[in-house]
Amino acid sequence: MDLLELLRRRVVVGHRGFPRRELENTLPSIEAAIRHGADVVEVDVQVTADGVPVLSHDETLERTFGVSLNVRTATLAEVKKVESGRYKVPTLKEALEAAAGRVGMFIEIKHPEDTPRVVKVIREMDAERWTAVISFHEEALAGVDLYKGLVYAKPPGRVADAKKLGCHLVLPHFRLATEKAIAFAHRLGLAVVAWTVNDEATAARLWSAGIDGIAADDVEKIRETKPR
Repeated sequence: MDLLELLRRRVVVGHRGFPRRELENTLPSIEAAIRHGADVVEVDVQVTADGVPVLSHDETLERTFGVSLNVRTATLAEVKKVESGRYKVPTLKEALEAAAGRVGMFIEIKHPEDTPRVVKVIREMDAERWTAVISFHEEALAGVDLYKGLVYAKPPGRVADAKKLGCHLVLPHFRLATEKAIAFAHRLGLAVVAWTVNDEATAARLWSAGIDGIAADDVEKIRETKPR
């Protein structure tokens, strides 16, 4: 599986897995996204105090697990003690093991200093061809010799910046994914994946505008809008 080939066929991306059904950034959420037809799964990464990349959008587990533990100042052992029913915080390695050979994966880096550790895990898992490192931060992507994408949410967009960085894709907030912006990115050889879309009308507009992928909290619903 090659991620760029997947993108050429247009993809539905499970945003943090399938959070409408399962707790975000957990293995059950990834499994649910795959089961309901995601082509790619997006996850967020924080690095523990002892240097292990784990899945978490926030620095603390308060919103997701109801625990004030700060992932970045805790050890992996401390993070692994946190549970909510059948949910635990997976390592990036565990997430890659779950996805390998089944879907592509976008790995969002929240802190630029985490990039070397994330890249190390990707290489150790031989996951270079079916993953992409993505970030809002240019410095997180600079010099990374893997598939990579720049995320942004403010106008006028960052397509030209992404091209200069050597990116392979851009990930704009859906409101910035106009037909004109998508065409511009395509002229520069960049795929375009919009986030986060949870209604059919917006998804239909984006597919018609030529988008390469749509990230959704509800994979099943947005999958139904994908052109056959």
